[in-house]
Amino acid sequence: MSLWSWNSKPTSHAQRKFIELIYNRTGKYANWDPPSEMQVGSYGRIDRETGNLTVEGSIYDKAFEENLIGAGINIDSDEHRPEECPDETDFTAWSKNVKKLEFNIETHAKDIPGIASATIKGTWEVKKGTTGAVLLMHNPRIKRLTADVLTKLSKIELLKHMHVVTKVFYCPAFSLYLSDKSGEKISMALVDATSTAGGSASMAWWSDNLAGLSRRGCKLEHCFTPLYELKHVRHPRWRRTSPSPERKGEDLWITPHPPWAPLDEEGNDVPVYVASDDSSDEESGSE
Repeated sequence: MSLWSWNSKPTSHAQRKFIELIYNRTGKYANWDPPSEMQVGSYGRIDRETGNLTVEGSIYDKAFEENLIGAGINIDSDEHRPEECPDETDFTAWSKNVKKLEFNIETHAKDIPGIASATIKGTWEVKKGTTGAVLLMHNPRIKRLTADVLTKLSKIELLKHMHVVTKVFYCPAFSLYLSDKSGEKISMALVDATSTAGGSASMAWWSDNLAGLSRRGCKLEHCFTPLYELKHVRHPRWRRTSPSPERKGEDLWITPHPPWAPLDEEGNDVPVYVASDDSSDEESGSE
């Protein structure tokens, strides 16, 4: 029986575990529900119970325009709109307790059409007794806030108390995988599934030996957002005797850590035990 369920319950913390593992590897936040678009410019706070960003607003809201103008942003010029970057090559990431192995087509899938030419394919082995995560994106396209806009946004008082989505990865195909603790070895690939009848181009995910939790999607459009970058304004420290260099752009922002202590392999909070003062006094042996 699988350890995880996509239907999160109060006793299930698969979502937070996956987010934590991917964050530890990439410094970015995984979107537990990639078909639900994560939008650049959204701001809010990370929900400690789920790991989701609780969106409280967007810098593109009509009500936020005064803040933009006050920060020196010309809203008529659209300078604050997301910059769309060129498509990248396929993106793959896995947690530190996962090892990627050579993909042996003869052993795994020699009869699967298109497997040899698949741009994303691999075999991953999870260390026994641990939970591993794998995130795959095909042909991702990044939308992001520019450095100049980030400099100006850092002046807005409201955003000094919020987390802001500064970058989002869009892709036409994604695969998320969270293992159990059995030490499994999994193989996955994105293969050409073009219909010979209709002639329409399409892709499909192939996999084997998945004992954990898997979710994937394929479309022609860049409509999935499996990964995003979250930032908050860097709070100034006490002034040094010698002034530090002036920060600009992304240097004015830092990535917030997930709002929980490191989770155990089941995704639960680890109990913290604090020794009482009474026990300390007894052990001191003072007379």
